[in-house]
Amino acid sequence: MNDKIYKKITDYSKKHKALRIPCFIILFFYLIYINIVKLIKGNRRKLFAVLCGLSLFVIVVSFSPRGEPKGVVAVQANSDSVYYYTDSGIVEVDELSEDDLSNASIDDMERLMDDLSNTSGENINTEYTSESDVVLCDADGSMKKPDFDDDWSLILINKQHKIPSDYQVELGTIKGAIKADTRVLKHVHAMIKAADDDGVKLYICSPFRDSKRQQMLFERKIKSYEKQGISYNEAYDLASQTVAIPGTSEHEVGLAFDFITENYTTLDAGFEETDAGKWLKENAADYGFILRYPLGKEDITQIEYEPWHYRYVGKAAATEIMSRNITLEEYDRELGIVDD
Repeated sequence: MNDKIYKKITDYSKKHKALRIPCFIILFFYLIYINIVKLIKGNRRKLFAVLCGLSLFVIVVSFSPRGEPKGVVAVQANSDSVYYYTDSGIVEVDELSEDDLSNASIDDMERLMDDLSNTSGENINTEYTSESDVVLCDADGSMKKPDFDDDWSLILINKQHKIPSDYQVELGTIKGAIKADTRVLKHVHAMIKAADDDGVKLYICSPFRDSKRQQMLFERKIKSYEKQGISYNEAYDLASQTVAIPGTSEHEVGLAFDFITENYTTLDAGFEETDAGKWLKENAADYGFILRYPLGKEDITQIEYEPWHYRYVGKAAATEIMSRNITLEEYDRELGIVDD
């Protein structure tokens, strides 16, 4: 049968020279097809065994639990803990540090912040009736009124003005271990939601942190400089320009947030060129937030330029501070809140 077909094609090409090339192409693919069929027929048992083996492998892999890769961030249900997966195992952290962010993908951060950016606020465990009448839900479900100072939003915290020893922080949970002063929650939620509506993704990578966490971050920064051969005193001074000295960080009172965004999870000056950085600078004041450490004001703030760090001060103050391009230090001096 095969020889007859082969002979017919060759004879046809001889009679019709104009169709010789198409006939040769047809003959070429016909011969390939014939050889493949012969190969399959001659090795049916082997091919069947291979197919069975592949099918078994696919079934086993499909039902096997998938391990967590390094860098994945997860929030445990009904827990205030964030778990970060590393080469050495699962590590519980209060927040993501710069080192963690270098390994965590934006998808991981998105899972953490999903409830915040895509809801109207029902997942925040704080109930508001008005700006001056805030009711905080305790862990046991009871309600209480926190004690707040009238000028709480304008408290100045820096190297010269440490957190008062009797300062009380009333925390509310945004998501997992992401916490902040309860009075700020609805404002940061509104800001992130507004950015999301404008197509800009904002993710909180550093919310409230306690004094122990701040101490650890500061000491780690000092050690990173000492490894470069710098003396302790020099390392201390350099570290204080990038990480607040414990007791002088706005994160410790839950009024400040560090933000990252899609495709940019590095806390450096380049953040200002992202859509998120530009959106924050233009719109943050509408929600009561200011760029806390602006460029060119390092001699006043004594902290290097941080386009990712925003602090809540209230809408009226934020509007004036941002429109005049001044710092909280300068604003508080003008109001007489601080003398120096």
